[in-house]
Amino acid sequence: MAVLKHRFFYHENGSHDERWHYLARDTETERVFVINGYAPMGQEYHETQSEVADFLATNNGTAQRNLMQLIGTLVQEV
Repeated sequence: MAVLKHRFFYHENGSHDERWHYLARDTETERVFVINGYAPMGQEYHETQSEVADFLATNNGTAQRNLMQLIGTLVQEV
């Protein structure tokens, strides 16, 4: 199984905690989902997955707006 990812959000706060969000697609099942990555300072990288609708339904601020903007680029005027 290959998972293709497109990063749409990255943030590092002053304490070097880092957070990533990727729009991902499993090439075998064609499932599209969001990967949420988090690396607290000095600790191991953690990753979770969520459905796109669930991610958009939460209050993620900039990350949520960035994903909506990315999705919007897929719709072109004719």
